[in-house]
This record gives sequence, structure tokens and C-alpha cells, in this order.
Amino acid sequence: MSSLPPAEGPDESPSESPSDEQWEAFLRDAMEGGGAGAPKEASARDRLAAARVRRPRRPRRPRRPRSATAWLASAAPWTAVAAVVVFGAFQTGLIPRSSPSSPAPAPASGPAEAVSLPGGGTSDGDQCGTKGYHHFPLPAGATAVEPPSAASPASGPQLSLSHYGYAADPEGEGDIVIGLRFTTPGTKKPLQVSRTLGGEGAAVEIEGPDGLVAGAHGLPVIWPSAARASASGASDASGASGASDASVDVSDGGGGEIVVPAEALCPGHDGDSVAKSLVPPADSTGTVTGLPPYRLVVSLRDPAVGTLRTTLGLPAGGGLLSAVNLVPVARS
Repeated sequence: MSSLPPAEGPDESPSESPSDEQWEAFLRDAMEGGGAGAPKEASARDRLAAARVRRPRRPRRPRRPRSATAWLASAAPWTAVAAVVVFGAFQTGLIPRSSPSSPAPAPASGPAEAVSLPGGGTSDGDQCGTKGYHHFPLPAGATAVEPPSAASPASGPQLSLSHYGYAADPEGEGDIVIGLRFTTPGTKKPLQVSRTLGGEGAAVEIEGPDGLVAGAHGLPVIWPSAARASASGASDASGASGASDASVDVSDGGGGEIVVPAEALCPGHDGDSVAKSLVPPADSTGTVTGLPPYRLVVSLRDPAVGTLRTTLGLPAGGGLLSAVNLVPVARS
């Protein structure tokens, strides 16, 4: 007689439970005395494993892209670390610091030597710091505060300064401009000077408490287009003439201008500051209360000046004229 199949051990792993046909065959064989073993029933563990194999797999959902907020949240720690590293580099000098507003470059000035100037003339850079220097030898009292009196009918031709100051272009570069004014008090005779002032041009010296701060000689004079010229030449706005011996009538307050370029300044000085130091202090009414910090002297000589003087019975004086920016101080 056939017995029931023994219980399955841990190593037995049938894939599934016996079917009805297998049980019928087993019972038939048992009754007939066959001896065939009964089919084994799968354990619970094997049935679960088989069910997992037969279970259809669910399709995986595609991964959603990370939002900007999630990305920033994950990157925040690294950003903080980077900021600390950069700050430390600045503190230790590994990264150079740039100033938000760099100082403006110092204004140009000339060297401490005589050099040719743009537009004509030569600087007095080799005289920087010298006290009392003048290219033309001036007579005593020529640079005095009190101007010569014009009351005398025979005082002869005179030179004065009509204006002076600093003129800058849009690019910030500028020059000191000086205006000249000729007068012939006490006479109706004309004064006609050559456009080149005898070929020597004009001389300018600006002196401060420590000596010369700017100077030049051989400077050309820019004559106005309205200046009356002699028959030997014609004038124009630039002061040019068709003849080298052309002259210009400066009687009755005629004059011209002189330009002192930056190259005529001694090292360490700029045109704007120097021009401001030429102006004397004054009170609220415009009355001069003191002497200017810097003294400006302009001198020139021309044969026509000496000729007019001798006509008036005065010494020719070498045809020399000079003017200074010093004016009398108001007395209380």
C-alpha cells in the first residue's frame, strides 16, 4: 500500500502545486498498488516566489526634472563655501582690489630744462626756482607795485595786462592766456610794432615765494583780426602776415594775446593753480586787499617803441616795455 509523500524539506523547491490530473493518477496507482509517489505540493515560500515571477512588472515613471528651488537648495552650501574662499583671497591679497574712483592724473608740466614750446618760443625750465630772473634785463622799478603815472604828457608808450587766466579745452588740457594792452598817453603819434616784436617775441616770468614757477621767451603774440596793419603787410585772425616785416598799429589801446603752454611750467605745477595764484585777494566789493601769491611779469622790446620815445624827447630805453600783475593795495 502506497503512503502519502513525506513533508518537503527546506531544499525542496517545486515550482507549483500538483494538478487534478496528477492527483487522479496518484490515487489510481495507489488503489491498483502501483507504488508511484504522490506529487509534492509546493511550499508557501515557493508559491510566493512563483507568484512574484508571474506578476507583471509595472512600468517605471520617468524621473521628473528637479525644480530651480530644489537646485538652489542643494547648491546653497557650495555657494556659501565659495563666497568664504573668495573673501579670504581678497583679505590675503591674492585677488587685487580695484578702486571705484581712481585719482585723476597730475596735470602736465614741463621739465626743469629749456625746451622748445609748441606754437613757438622756448621755456625757461633751466631757471626753475630762481628768484628775480627775467629774460630781458628790466630797469629798476619795472616790477614795482605802483604803476608808472600816466599824468605826464610825455610819459611815452606803455604796456599793461588787460586779462590773464587759465583756458582749458574739453579734454582737460589748457594754457595760461595773457592779454596785452598798449597805450601812448600824451601823444597822438601812432605806435606800430612789428608782429614778431623785432624777431624776439615776448617773455613771461611767473615767480612764487620759492622762485620761478613758469617762464618762457620768444613767445609769439596773437594779434586780433581787427588790428590795423601797415602797407607792408596784412593782418588776419591768427596773426600771420604775408611779409616778415609787417607791423601792426597798437595805438589807442590796441593789443594782442600771449599763450603760455603747459610745457613752460616748472615740474610740480599746473596751469590752473598757477593762474589762480596770479589773482590778488579782494573783499566783497572787489577792492584789492593784498598782493597775489605769484607775480606775473611780461616784457617785450621793439624798435618802434624806442623811436616813439625819442620823438617825445625821452630815452629810447632799448625799446623795452614791461607789465606786471601787481596793483596798489587799498589803504584804510
